[in-house]
Amino acid sequence: MADAASTKAADLPRDVYVMYKKKFDNFDLNKDGIISVAEFTSVSKVFGYSLTDEDIKEIFGKIDGNEDGGICFDEFVAAMQKRAKKVKDMAPLREQFRLYDTKQRGYITTDEAYPVLSRELGFDENKTGTFVDMFDKNKDYQLSLLEFVAFQKRVEELKAQIEAAFKECDTDNDGFISAAELNVVMSKKGQSMSEAEAVIAKYDINGDGKLDYQEFAAYYDIPIF
Repeated sequence: MADAASTKAADLPRDVYVMYKKKFDNFDLNKDGIISVAEFTSVSKVFGYSLTDEDIKEIFGKIDGNEDGGICFDEFVAAMQKRAKKVKDMAPLREQFRLYDTKQRGYITTDEAYPVLSRELGFDENKTGTFVDMFDKNKDYQLSLLEFVAFQKRVEELKAQIEAAFKECDTDNDGFISAAELNVVMSKKGQSMSEAEAVIAKYDINGDGKLDYQEFAAYYDIPIF
């Protein structure tokens, strides 16, 4: 593994090589050619690098090919390249995360999730709290970016189901569902026109006599489990 990393380092363009070497030297506090976990953690805090415990564990647990408890320059280059790719791959998810993280604190609370889940899935506050709790693995009442990965995947799955149901009802494709359109679907389940009208009356928040997507999502009340 170290040999492969060394080849990559040697093949780097000169300016990139120099950039990585400068960073490596900043971390290598005792200048022994090896970055220890303690050095890496200490310098990360000073430079304000946003590295989680999982990031550090991955670098020293998987990139440290000779398992000496530290990483040499070649291993450092391999780790930084891998991290750069990970950051790039995570960019779309980070954009989604920012839609929730309105206070830019690096985590999402139930209060922040509620406006988005209300709009996307028709959730009320109680359902939002239950849903967030499902993905809050360390039970700190907030979602980190890592916890958000599974959270957002499930959001997209549920939204796809609601969108499919909405499309089935919206037979004229105008983006709204009338009582007559809803009745077509409800009648297949033995329900009457008056029941369809009752649904419209209950969930038609803006009083326009029909259901938009968010109103329909609240009516659909999709199970989260």
